[in-house]
Amino acid sequence: MITKMGMPIGGLSKAGFSGSQRGMRFFVKSFEEGKLTAIVFPEPNSFVNTPDDKKISKEFDFDDDARDKVIDWLNEIYEEKKEYWEEAFLNRNNAE
Repeated sequence: MITKMGMPIGGLSKAGFSGSQRGMRFFVKSFEEGKLTAIVFPEPNSFVNTPDDKKISKEFDFDDDARDKVIDWLNEIYEEKKEYWEEAFLNRNNAE
């Protein structure tokens, strides 16, 4: 389960924040003022090296509840596609 511990709300508007949860990688950043975008993608590649068709994103209003909403969504998408992320996790060492 992804928690808000370690996800700095202030840093989301600058460098962004990345992390992973057992096969699911994520990147959270404010690309547009007042908005926060969360993007998930499978291991093993980095955000830049993952094809866009393998990324799932959702935009949120960047308000006081933004971090909690993003974390809730990350946990929901993980649970919804758990088998997909688990397969990515198990196969991460076999990637070319």
